[in-house]
Amino acid sequence: MDIALRILLCAAAYLVGSVNFAIVFSRAKGRNIKEHGSGNPGTMNVLRTVGRMWGALTFVCDCGKGVIFALIGRFALHSYDWLFVLGLVTVIGHVFPIYSRFRGGKGVATSIGVYLAAYPVAAGITFVLLVLMLLFVKYGFIGSLLAETALAVYSCAVSVTDVCVIVCSIVMWLIVAFAHRGNVKRLIQGTENTLDLVGRETPSADGQEDKDDTGQGEQR
Repeated sequence: MDIALRILLCAAAYLVGSVNFAIVFSRAKGRNIKEHGSGNPGTMNVLRTVGRMWGALTFVCDCGKGVIFALIGRFALHSYDWLFVLGLVTVIGHVFPIYSRFRGGKGVATSIGVYLAAYPVAAGITFVLLVLMLLFVKYGFIGSLLAETALAVYSCAVSVTDVCVIVCSIVMWLIVAFAHRGNVKRLIQGTENTLDLVGRETPSADGQEDKDDTGQGEQR
């Protein structure tokens, strides 16, 4: 029964993680997010084409997915390891969603949610620093990767004897880093989009919004 429950929760974490709130909220406003802006179903495109409130709500809901399933693992299964296992599965669902041909967001908000459940103070401070970093770093994905790296390193450092937590933290970092490969490529090419103080992207130098290697633009 215990094994069946864990399998069921993993399936639920993946399926809920696969829900794309950018698509949900844009449709609530009568729009198809894939036909507006960069065509990408992510927080940044929602901010730009639907509105700040809906963009912020998209981020909160993506983060909430990670928080909820991490807490389920911690308190329903009474296991710190399963906090990270279910959190990781939720991130996998967000980045590789079954509902969107396995092309989803980049996992930053959802993984931050996992770390908020595990280390609320450290993750909260990291999130505040991430927001402040956008005042000085014009490329938003750099701040996201630095925050993700800091949280993964912190998690490994405080759980040095817990192999499961370390493995989950490293795998989450690898997934998020992999999802940002298009950003790194565009940065090298000098065509990466930048952010202003309210987190909106500005067009690249050629006036076009670049797509990443999966045919999608900036996602969170």
